[in-house]
Amino acid sequence: MKKTWTAIIVFFVCVLGILGTFYESQLKAAADVVLFGHVSYTDEELQELYEKYDITENDLKFARGELPNYLDGTVFQSNSRVIVSETGEPPESSKEGVDYDVVMSEQEMLAIIEEARVAYIEKYGVDPSNPKIDEVDGYLIPVQEAKKLAFLSMVRERE
Repeated sequence: MKKTWTAIIVFFVCVLGILGTFYESQLKAAADVVLFGHVSYTDEELQELYEKYDITENDLKFARGELPNYLDGTVFQSNSRVIVSETGEPPESSKEGVDYDVVMSEQEMLAIIEEARVAYIEKYGVDPSNPKIDEVDGYLIPVQEAKKLAFLSMVRERE
């Protein structure tokens, strides 16, 4: 029985320590995760988070799916049938125009994807391979905060 009480006290001390790392405006959201399993934010709290983590309007648009796909304008976002192979050669039995329209090597594919990613970052200021926003309970919050909330949720599940 003594071990159980010690474990409970240690657990709550750890939770309080974790909550202490949050800013005052995020304390309520963190407590909601621990106590109720969900989060809630006011518009003001979200705005504070966006300012804290340098979240731009384009970051939010990207998270909502309001920006175009970063591969738009490439062979991968077209009606072309593309074959990617190690050598850049099509399979022996396939015919151009019938089975495929474009064939390329894996290196060529990766170069096209990287070029599109860099152009997207230059145009929109958003890295599609490393977004700054994650959705948690319907809220668009910075990835760093989402990780904290995920950790708190794991702590809650272990109770």
